[in-house]
Amino acid sequence: MTRSHQTVAILGAGINGVALARELALNRVPVVLIDRGDVASGTTAYSSRLIHGGLRYLEYGELSLVRESLAERTRLLQLAPQFVQPLELQIPVRHRRGGWLPAIRRFLGGGSPPRHVERGMWLVRSGWWMYDRYARDRSLPQHSVVSVESADAIGVDPERYRWICRYWDAQVTFPERLVLSMLTDARELAAQSGTSCELCTYHDARLDGDTLELTPRLGSRDSELVRIRVAAIINATGAWVDHTLAALGEHGPPRIGGTKGTHFLTFHPPLCEAVGQRGLYAEAEDGRPVFVLPLAGGVLVGTTDLPYSGDPAEAVATEDELQYLLDLVRSLLPQVGLTREHIALHYAGVRPLPHVSDTSPAGVTRRHWLEPHTDL
Repeated sequence: MTRSHQTVAILGAGINGVALARELALNRVPVVLIDRGDVASGTTAYSSRLIHGGLRYLEYGELSLVRESLAERTRLLQLAPQFVQPLELQIPVRHRRGGWLPAIRRFLGGGSPPRHVERGMWLVRSGWWMYDRYARDRSLPQHSVVSVESADAIGVDPERYRWICRYWDAQVTFPERLVLSMLTDARELAAQSGTSCELCTYHDARLDGDTLELTPRLGSRDSELVRIRVAAIINATGAWVDHTLAALGEHGPPRIGGTKGTHFLTFHPPLCEAVGQRGLYAEAEDGRPVFVLPLAGGVLVGTTDLPYSGDPAEAVATEDELQYLLDLVRSLLPQVGLTREHIALHYAGVRPLPHVSDTSPAGVTRRHWLEPHTDL
């Protein structure tokens, strides 16, 4: 089977690949979307399931990325309320002072300091003042501060924390449904304009000149070899970008330096009751931000941020990582008595971050970028 040489092939049917397919369909460009697995079965499925406004990016001085994140959050809240809903998050704080010098260093591009210094109330509120200036979505409340004993606060340990900073973000409970909805939209747009938007899952791709050969993988219902003459190939395989480039014949320096993020889900009744329909955004002992979020009748806890160099498909949560997350919950809510036995399931995914050296994972930019390969 051979398709038009005007076709653009997108490798990777996650949120980025499907969004690109929709943009091409809007511009009447024929597109075929290809994945080695199912739609949204990779990094998209292993996320924290937040549509956030880029609060962490503010601390690293990436102001344009904060603006972009806030604009995208507003757009999704308006256009996809069936998938994306507002979520109140609470940040517990222990001290008034602290964290100014490390924060200034991060903001000015000096990277993360060698030793974590806990952020104090004055620093947190200063960051929130800046953040509220960027947030133009007035449908969500601005931040507020209450005492830890307030009825509006999740009952974190009052002997450890004194205040709660409250703010609003957004949550996508099932990102897979959002991706499938965008894919349906892309197909309908292509049909309306008389072009094509095809989906080809469970196939491996190999480049032969200007022709892309797709070979069915084990378990595929389609046994036919697919050959596509393509005008361009877009590699949107996320954490698999370097693996995909190698399969296409490109063996340059690494582009991706992924980090592994581990989550676990629990239905432990005392924790579910304590969290309710709000979430916690707290610092672990090493300064890594961790979320405790309501999800599908349970509580999702995550995430870690550890360098990872193996096959992303083989990333799994380790007992040390689960213990790290358990310790964070115990420090926040010791009264709920959460233990390893209360974890119902856990998962690990790899973030597709740019390959860099000598920097902490938290400081690596989360912005998108395009890199042309004209020699393939």
